Order: sequence, then C-alpha cells, then structure tokens
Amino acid sequence: MTGLKNRLNLITSIVAVGMMILFCKPILAASDVLTLQLGHVVTEVGGEHLGSIKLGELLEKKSGGKIKLQIYPNGQMGGNREMLESLQFGALDMALPALPALGGFTDKTRVFDLLYLFNNREEAEKILDGPIGTEIAKAVESADIKIISWWSQGFRQMTSNRNIRSLSDLKGVKIRVMENPLHIQGWNTMGASAIPMAFSEVLTSLQQGVLDAQENPYQNIKNSGFHRVQKYIIETNHLYGPLPVVFSKVNWNKLTRQQQKIIMEAVEETKTWQREKQEEINSQIKKEILSEGNNVIIELTADKRKEFRKKIIPLYSKHAPGMNGILEKIYGELGRKVDF
Repeated sequence: MTGLKNRLNLITSIVAVGMMILFCKPILAASDVLTLQLGHVVTEVGGEHLGSIKLGELLEKKSGGKIKLQIYPNGQMGGNREMLESLQFGALDMALPALPALGGFTDKTRVFDLLYLFNNREEAEKILDGPIGTEIAKAVESADIKIISWWSQGFRQMTSNRNIRSLSDLKGVKIRVMENPLHIQGWNTMGASAIPMAFSEVLTSLQQGVLDAQENPYQNIKNSGFHRVQKYIIETNHLYGPLPVVFSKVNWNKLTRQQQKIIMEAVEETKTWQREKQEEINSQIKKEILSEGNNVIIELTADKRKEFRKKIIPLYSKHAPGMNGILEKIYGELGRKVDF
C-alpha cells in the first residue's frame, strides 16, 4: 500500500507541474499587448483592490494601451501560499500576499511582525521607502519572486467584549491572532491569552464566547462584522501592515526594459495613492461605526501605547539576533536609541 501511495503522490506532483507549465502563458499576446494578471485574497471594497484598479488605469495610460491588468480578488488565484507558488512558476504575474507569507523565504520580513515597531505611519513609510525596505525586498529574489513596491493595510486595532484601557485590563483576555510566533508571543507577553485561529472561524468564535477579542485593521473589522458582536474597539495601533506588491521574477525577466520602466513608474505612483486611500477607508469606517452608536471606540494615548510597547521589549532582545541586524538598522534610520 505504501508503494502505491508513493506512486500516486508522484503522479499527482507530475500532473500539477504539467498543469502549471501548460497554463504558464507567454508574457506577450499575439496582439503585442502585455496582459498582466494580479491576484489577492480580499474583497472588491478593500484598499488592496482599489489600489489594483488604480494600477491598471495607470499601466494602460502610461503604455498607451499596450499594458493591461486583469485583477482576480477574493482568493480566485488561491490563498497566499498558492499565489506565491504560481509566481515562482510564472503562472501568475503579480500578487498582493500577506507579508507573513514571505517569511519562509527570508528572516528579514519577520521584523515587521514585532508589535509596536512603529509609532506612526510616517516612521513605517520612511523605512519601507528607504534602503532597509530595498534590502528586505531583495532578500526574497532568490525564491524567484520580486517585491516591486510596498503598499499599506494600515494599522491593526483590537476589538473586545471587555473595556480595555490599560495593560492590566488585558490580563487573561482570549484574543484571536494570526498563526505567527511573534504575534502570539507579543500578546501573551502583554498579559493576554493569544489563540491562533483561521480567519474564517473568528466571527463564530466571538459569537459563541470562545474568544473575548480579536485584532485587525478597521477595514477587516467592518467587512467581517466583528463590530456587530464586539462592543469595544480599542485603537492599539499595535502593528503596521506593509502590503508587498510581488512580481514573478520569471516573468519580469521576459519584459523589455521599457515595459519594466512603465510598470515601476505606475506601481510607485499607485503606492502614494493607495496608502492615502487606505487611510481614507479606515477613517471613513471609524466614522460610520461611531454614527451607528453601537460601539465604544477607545483611543489610547501615546503614553498608554508606550506602556504596552515597554512590556514587550524583552521580545525585541530575544529575536533581534536572528534578524541579521535589521532591527538595529531600523532604530538607526529612525534616530532611536537602542532599548533592547
């Protein structure tokens, strides 16, 4: 039976590779129009999708109609891992994967999983748009993928059925987190009880009392209805979400220099637009939730956030050696004194 099972697994692998090769389209169509395919896993109302639409408009405009973009939202091209695999084979041109999905290719992206790394959006963008962002982007190229820009998901906030205004209020709170070691350790260190769980299970778990809390950007809080089953929204701003724009290196190398130039210009122009749009979306959602009158939004002060951050500094000390000096570089770029 074991031998048969191994042969079946081998056949399945061969078929899968064959299908990828079969559907790995040539980068240019017969009409000399370059049609790029971009996949992401969020809905059509998110900043990721609106940014993709803007990118498509700019590509077509800057190329005189010679470059077009086909967008596949809602995981139509698979989850984050499946999209990355398709990029590696050249079966997909572009994707907007969640940053933790790139952790298997380099340790350097893990630095963005440290809670309270950035105090504000300006600090995050300074790092992403500077030499450190470039260094981290280059670190994944050996895996046949290429980060060509950094967009944004904004800061993540916390929702809870408890009134949380200080560290002591966090004690024992069962909070859903992504299956990410640094996220789990961060919340546990602050006194909560972190529970890793698939995103699709969160709403039901909140309704049933399996969870007391969860954390996400405002966009996800509203679109998933978390605010309907949680009274409090606590603006913890505990994690800034860089959104990598990833291109298949296999397909990138097939492009002419002029095509590459147009794509880079379009994606960088979109970056500025998308970041502002994401902030606008989050601000509008906050206003809508407040107007409904069913939630209490707790705006933590800068001093309160410093208390939260101080509590998890031991994690910085623990993980900095495994990040190849990238954390120290971020501190240097931001003019901070090393406190870990």
